[in-house]
Amino acid sequence: EQITFGDGKMKILMKKNQGKQQPCSHAQSENVKPKALVSGELRTRYNMFRYGRYEVSMKAPCVQPHDTKINGNFVATVFIFRDASFHHWREIDVEVTGRRPGAISTNVLNANHAARWHRYMEETDYPTTYDHVNARADFHTYAFEWLPDVIRWYVDGKMIREKKDSKVKVPELSAKIMMNLWVYRHTKFPFGGFELKNDKFPMVSEYDWFRFYKWDGDTDYPPAGMKASALHGDDLYLTSNNPCDGIPQIGEVEKHGKTFKPCKATCR
Repeated sequence: EQITFGDGKMKILMKKNQGKQQPCSHAQSENVKPKALVSGELRTRYNMFRYGRYEVSMKAPCVQPHDTKINGNFVATVFIFRDASFHHWREIDVEVTGRRPGAISTNVLNANHAARWHRYMEETDYPTTYDHVNARADFHTYAFEWLPDVIRWYVDGKMIREKKDSKVKVPELSAKIMMNLWVYRHTKFPFGGFELKNDKFPMVSEYDWFRFYKWDGDTDYPPAGMKASALHGDDLYLTSNNPCDGIPQIGEVEKHGKTFKPCKATCR
């Protein structure tokens, strides 16, 4: 409900939560507490994408209506991600935040059987190259190239970061492509920006287009014909995005050394 398509663009709307949601987060496979805000997230079906180039034309939201210079707290993204309950946590991000008009962060995460985020699993960089850009005023092209031994991030065609294997390894497993809009209002570490008091809702991020170019050296992903039947067993682990997509939720949630069945939400 928070994602709309019109005039050739996709919009993600974040607003105050005035409704009532099911407690089960189908994508997360477990119950979550009610949230003060609601937003949207676009996900591809299955862990079907791997090495190649990912590009998006995106405009970040204004913190307050019609004013692109006021800073606040938000995170507007394009990224790859796997898994729902962090059986294999693999992630490569481009995140535009509310810290400054040109605030961009690039992240890579790689861990197994992690119930929550830990510093050891992530390498983050905040390039200052684009501090002069206002990501809220115009569309900009954000991209990353993901290869077996290196990741390169780009803004408007210029490389802003290169990461090779180090303490955090370059992800090697297939994943989903995702785009979302969220806030992180933890007062001790407000990742999306420090001026939380400035946030006015609703906020809207816009996407003009997205492109994926497969690396010629990857013979497995995406599979021929984009057929899910060609995926390996572990690729199907808790891969359903929502209770209406018709994809079975295969596997059990792993958390703190224990396993339990995923929660069940109903399609409505």
